[in-house]
Amino acid sequence: MAKQYAEVHQDDFMKFGGDRLSYLDIEDDLMALAGHGVAGNNFKKEILKMAGWTGGALTTYAQRPAVAANAFNKVREGLAKVSTAEELKAFLQS
Repeated sequence: MAKQYAEVHQDDFMKFGGDRLSYLDIEDDLMALAGHGVAGNNFKKEILKMAGWTGGALTTYAQRPAVAANAFNKVREGLAKVSTAEELKAFLQS
């Protein structure tokens, strides 16, 4: 992807309105990397877990903002260096 994203901060998950937050762009790009739809959503969940997200299906990012911010920033770093889903997985596993 080689796209630059703004750093994700804990308080990003509690903001409403205003400019689009980078974690939303990261989620969108993760889903696009795997082809959108169910496959894209499953890929997004898998990548976030690989990056350290510990929440389940009913856990919001705002409930664990520090964990969420750390996971998204790892993914952000990886997306800046890779261009495929497999490269991103390899980056997160290293």
